[in-house]
Amino acid sequence: MEIKKCENRLDWEKHLGLAQSNPIGSAQGRHKTLDKAEFLQSWDWGEFQVATGKQVLRLQMVENGSVVGQMQGFVHELGLGIKYLYLPRVKVEDSRFKIIVDFLKKDNFSFVRIELIDEFNLESSAYNLKLTKNRQPSTTLLLDLTQSEDVLLQSMHSKTRYNIRLAKKKGVEVKLAKDTDAFWGLNEETVSRDKFKSHDKEYYAKMLDNNFCHQLTAYHNYKPIASNIFIVYGDTCTYLHGTSSNEQRNLMAPYLLQWEAIIMAKKLGCKYYDFWGIAPVMKEGEGKVTCFNNFCWQADHAWTGITRFKTGFGGSTREYPHAVDIVLNKFKYFIYKLARKVRGLN
Repeated sequence: MEIKKCENRLDWEKHLGLAQSNPIGSAQGRHKTLDKAEFLQSWDWGEFQVATGKQVLRLQMVENGSVVGQMQGFVHELGLGIKYLYLPRVKVEDSRFKIIVDFLKKDNFSFVRIELIDEFNLESSAYNLKLTKNRQPSTTLLLDLTQSEDVLLQSMHSKTRYNIRLAKKKGVEVKLAKDTDAFWGLNEETVSRDKFKSHDKEYYAKMLDNNFCHQLTAYHNYKPIASNIFIVYGDTCTYLHGTSSNEQRNLMAPYLLQWEAIIMAKKLGCKYYDFWGIAPVMKEGEGKVTCFNNFCWQADHAWTGITRFKTGFGGSTREYPHAVDIVLNKFKYFIYKLARKVRGLN
C-alpha cells in the first residue's frame, strides 16, 4: 500500500461516489452514498479553506491501483519547526491509518489532531495518544427529512410550533438570497451580545461565494432581523452559522428561519438536517440536568440556551468520539503544550 497526495478533484470525489458533473449544492447526486463522509472532508470545503489562507493536505491510500481510503486535513505551522495536521470528521479503518501516521512523521509533522466519525480503537501501544478538545461539536441534533412536514411539526415542542406561527402572524418574511452585509451586521450584534468568537467578514463572504452554501434571512418591515448560513453536502443540510438582531426579539424570527430552512432542505432533496451542535446528552440522576422536549443536558452548560432552542424542533442526537492528538515528536509536542500553558490556553 502507498500514500499519495491528491491534487485532482475528480480523483477525490470518485472515491466518495460523486460525479464531477454533480458539484456540491447541485440538484443532482445528493442521494449518493458518501460512506459517512461529511462536508469537512469535501473537496469544495478544502478549496474554500485554501481561499481563506489555510493549507490543505489530501492523502489517499492506494492498494493494487485502487483508492481504499482518504483523509483531508489542514496544516497548522506554529513556528520553531512545530507543525500539526488537523483531520476533522474522518473515517479510520484498522491498520491502514498507521501508514498515514508514518507518512506524516516522515514529513516532519509534530503531531496529528484527529476527530473521528465513529468510535475506533486507536491502540495506545501503536500510538502516543493525548486527549484534546473537539474543535467540531461532539454532540449534534439530526432531523429526519424523509418525514412529511406535518409529522415534523407534530414532533416539535408546542412552544416551538407556537413561535413559528407567531413569527408568521407578526409579518416576518424569510428570503433565500446571499447578502454578506446583512449577515455581517447581524453577526456583530450577536457576537457582542453572546460573547463568542467570530470569523472576519471576508471569511463569510468567501463562504457565501460557494455553491454548497445557502443563506436565509428573516425580514420585518424590510429590515433584516436574523440570518443563517447553511452547508449542503451529500444528503445533509447543516445549519452552520446563525445571527439575530438585538431588536424585535419578540417576533421569534429565528424559529421561522429554522422552519424555512427545513423546508428548503427537503426541496433540495436532503434526507437529514443537522443543527450542528448541542450540549452533551445527560441522563436524569447524573447530576444537575435540565430537560426539554425529551432531551436532557447539563443545566449550567454554556450551550444551554441554543440547546433548548434546537431541541424544540425534535430529532435525534448523534455523538462523536473524543478528539485526540497523536504525538509524533515528543519534544516538539512538549514545547507546544508548554507554550499554550504559558499563554493560559490549556
